[in-house]
This record gives sequence, C-alpha cells and structure tokens, in this order.
Amino acid sequence: MKLIVPKLATMGLNLVSIGPRVILRSAFQIMRTNIWTRIISTFILISFDLYNFVKKKISKKQLVINLILSTLLLVGGTTGWIFGTHSVSEIVAENTVLWIMAGLVGAGVLSSIMDAIGRRILSRFLKSDVEDMVEFINEEFEELASQHRLDDAQIESIASSIHLDKKTCLECFCKKDRKKYARELLHPHFHKKVKQSY
Repeated sequence: MKLIVPKLATMGLNLVSIGPRVILRSAFQIMRTNIWTRIISTFILISFDLYNFVKKKISKKQLVINLILSTLLLVGGTTGWIFGTHSVSEIVAENTVLWIMAGLVGAGVLSSIMDAIGRRILSRFLKSDVEDMVEFINEEFEELASQHRLDDAQIESIASSIHLDKKTCLECFCKKDRKKYARELLHPHFHKKVKQSY
C-alpha cells in the first residue's frame, strides 16, 4: 500500500503536467478543423451557385458576385479565427474556452466586415439580379402608369402599396416571360386604384 500511493501521486502529477498540453493539442486540432470546415462550406456554397447558374436561376454577373463574396467570407473568417486565437493565447496560454471563444468572435467580426466591404465595392461595378429586377419592374410600373393616365397622387398611392422583396425579384428573374410576370404582379394594384377612382 505504501508503494502504490507514491506511484498514484506521481501519475497524478504527470497527468496534471501534461493535461494543458493535451488540451492545447486538441485546441489546435479544433482550429485546423475550423479552417477545413470553412473551406468545405465555401465549396458547398460555390457548388450551389454553380447549380443555380446552370439552371439559369442566377445570371453570370450574380455568379461572379457570389463567388467573390464566398471567397471574402472564407478569407475573413479564417483570418479572424487565427487573429482571435493568437491574441488570447498571448495573454492566457492555456485557457481553451477563451481561446475558442476569441477565435469564433474574431471569425464572425472579420468575416462580417469583409462581407460588408466586398458588397459595397462590388455594388459600384456590378448590379445584383435583385437590383436588375427591381429596375425592370419599375420600368413596367411606369409604363402601366402612363397607359392608365394616372396623376402623381394616384401613382404614389399605388407605389406605396407595392412591396418588392428578394424572393419576388428572383422569381421574376427565373421567368421566361418577365414582362408578363411583372404585369401580373402590378396589374391588380392598378386595377384596384382605377376602380376606386370611378
């Protein structure tokens, strides 16, 4: 019994001494996994974009925008993770929870910043499919307003009753006859207003 106790104590001390190393090793494994997860998720997003492009659900221009934004998210998220984890490891070397949390916060913040900057820059050169469809539907709206010979007050009233969301615009893009779709979307609003005026 006297011999077993010292051995157990020695084993306990060894476990305590190597424990942080094991934890840190696991943390580094998590970091590698995180980066690989980001790369894999980016390729999945890209594959969806390519599928939608082949199926003509998005334009070539939108595909380019999506690819650039996906790349920026990957770079920003990975850089933020590395920066966050390293900044904490300089202060608290063996606190795995803080280490992971700092990585997640860094990844989230930097990827959001990169995404916002990327969208702002791209918007100066390329219009998204949604923006193109908003312009297209607006043109149809103006044409219908001219055909019905409505005054400014009536036009403003109809415009305020129409709410274009992203889903509606993308549905318009996917239609073979976009003009017909836009007319069917707008006509009930004009019909209601014209009916009220009589």
